[in-house]
Amino acid sequence: MTVPATGADLWLSLEQSGVISRRALRLPDTISESEMTALGVMFSDVDDTSRFLLGDLLVAATSRYGDDFAVSVMEATGLSFQSCANLASVCRRVKPNVRRQELRFHTHAVVAPLEPSEQKRLLGLAVENQWTRQRLRDEVYGEKVLPPAVSNDLPDIVRDTLSGAKEMMGGWLISRDSYQRLKAALGETE
Repeated sequence: MTVPATGADLWLSLEQSGVISRRALRLPDTISESEMTALGVMFSDVDDTSRFLLGDLLVAATSRYGDDFAVSVMEATGLSFQSCANLASVCRRVKPNVRRQELRFHTHAVVAPLEPSEQKRLLGLAVENQWTRQRLRDEVYGEKVLPPAVSNDLPDIVRDTLSGAKEMMGGWLISRDSYQRLKAALGETE
């Protein structure tokens, strides 16, 4: 199997040769490791791209034909209403001219609540600094790490941890120091 130059050519070649269909992949025994890797990248790109395409389609359906039509398109996809609404929401908020080709859909979702200028700035920083989605999320919302425990007494550690978690309202992380003290208090070793 020879990998064509573009993803579209590769897809067409795979379809025509019966290797790929809407519900199956039948790889020939002669496929190389580099060809398998190229397919993996292409399939991942198709999945991510389809999120943007479907989101933009739903935004356009609503804009041109109204909410009822958009709901009928959502139903036709077979996806949940909430999944479709989330895709449309991100695409409505993060305009195509702000989106970065280098970043995945879920990375764009992190900046969706922000103003377009801030979206553009942060997405640019994410590309420039090769930030993970979590790193970008920390930049937008701040890190949620509990302070280190100040006691070796298990009830005090648990009490402090729960108090800090309650104060931070979920989405928190326990510090490495608190984790190690909790393990030590429980008699666990590495």
